[in-house]
Amino acid sequence: MKDIVLFIVLVNMNSLLAKEITVISESWAGATNRDGSGLYWDIVQKVYEPLGYTVVNKNASYTKSVEAVRMDQADLWLGSYKDAKAFALYPRFHFDQAVILAVFHSELFEQWNGQKSLEGLKVALIRGYDYSKYLSAKVISQEVNELANGLKLLKSERIDVFIDNKKDLIEPMQRYRLDNDNYMTKIILQLKLYPAFSNSRKGKELRKIWDERMKELIETNEFKELYFNSEYTLFPY
Repeated sequence: MKDIVLFIVLVNMNSLLAKEITVISESWAGATNRDGSGLYWDIVQKVYEPLGYTVVNKNASYTKSVEAVRMDQADLWLGSYKDAKAFALYPRFHFDQAVILAVFHSELFEQWNGQKSLEGLKVALIRGYDYSKYLSAKVISQEVNELANGLKLLKSERIDVFIDNKKDLIEPMQRYRLDNDNYMTKIILQLKLYPAFSNSRKGKELRKIWDERMKELIETNEFKELYFNSEYTLFPY
């Protein structure tokens, strides 16, 4: 009898765990705040919670978030570019779009010719973001751990160009006094953002649910209101 009771308890525990989703992401103000608020957290909850899932949010650096999913310590990470990591599973539907800027000294180029202008230059980017793989120009890449490090390298002229997300650059450029005529920014990429799922049975099921739910949700006013009420980004559909 005790064995039967123990078996039932274990089955119920496994069932509860299966309905829990661990979502991990770097902390982006307004999107994935450390207190659990933010547009991206809200989107994931809107997709899964009506189906009875409990969503657990965790914050880590982007590199550690990716590694957590690879090691099956989390079910998905947020803010990946399509097929950025070979081990992860990607859905059809994105949830945002990143505008990627190149920041450089205004005297660096006589004429800006898009990505071609970056050919052969020293370009810094944040570790794990892998922007260089989406560039058509061949550059000398240097990874930095934090955005501030990249801007300091640019200001000290140890690199030619720094690349990062437009949303993340606005405030730091003001702080480091790079928002003046001595520096310029140009859009070099526009990349859709996806959740990246673990390559597991659970990951495959969560990916399937994501696409089914997103197909429905993007047509509803209630879902659009999440974006309209957020100062973080615009509705991407």
